[in-house]
Amino acid sequence: MTKTTIIAEPGKQEIVITRSFDAARELVFKAFTNPDSISEWWGPRSHTTSVDKMEVRKGGVWRYVSHDSNGNEYAFNGVYHEIASPERIVNTYEFEGLPAVGLVTVTFEEEPGGKTKLTEVSLFPSIEIRDGVIQSGMAEGAIELMDRFEELLAKLQA
Repeated sequence: MTKTTIIAEPGKQEIVITRSFDAARELVFKAFTNPDSISEWWGPRSHTTSVDKMEVRKGGVWRYVSHDSNGNEYAFNGVYHEIASPERIVNTYEFEGLPAVGLVTVTFEEEPGGKTKLTEVSLFPSIEIRDGVIQSGMAEGAIELMDRFEELLAKLQA
């Protein structure tokens, strides 16, 4: 599997996640924005994820709910601010129950050999909130999520 890179520079309000996938940009974008595939890659393997809403258009809303084996629910939501297929998505991101909303920009860059570099930049309201997100185990979760996304892309290409 390809390595996921996570950069959180001290004193900055952002987290940058990058990963290259052995798949064409159009397929990566489609898998990333298809409500039917979200449950196959979004969230930890130990949870199941359902899509409550996913309106992939400017002004559209999204809401995913992850369920653990004890019946607990963890909901995430946001609003799409820009959809430029297959190059870029800008949306807000909120873990329900926490008072902070992040702004997420995801770019899909073509690479040689039919690969795609996905870059996700999450901007938080403060350094303290960004640091809290990191301390919550976000890095491990992001790596697992990207591993699962790579597995989905391989399955879609098989």
